[in-house]
Amino acid sequence: MASQVWVVLVVALVAAVLGAAWLLGHLDRTGHVLVRAWHRLRPPVPQATTVPVEQLAADLRRLAAYLEAVYDTEQPAKMERVTAAALAYDWVLLSACRTLEVPAPATTPVPPLDPIDRLTVEAALARHGLTW
Repeated sequence: MASQVWVVLVVALVAAVLGAAWLLGHLDRTGHVLVRAWHRLRPPVPQATTVPVEQLAADLRRLAAYLEAVYDTEQPAKMERVTAAALAYDWVLLSACRTLEVPAPATTPVPPLDPIDRLTVEAALARHGLTW
């Protein structure tokens, strides 16, 4: 019974502090303090900054198949589709370089990659064991 009284008192105290902060216009500052205190008690789970290798291989496989399919068709706006797919393919290649710690090409470190640089990056990734 006494522990329930303490819980009610603590909840009432927190409500009073939040109410006073809201009335005074300092709720954002109080919120930041409460969030920081919560993160000290329960730190957030760290998130990975790189994409898993399996996902990269699947994306490269899918984009390569799409590029081949677009080359073989005679649809309207074919050049725009090829350009967009090639850019996506280059971004995934460079993401794979970051994940596997393969040096990116120095001549064009951002897409669109030069065809020779693209081939060099593909060969370097294949040497590191990535297949797609």
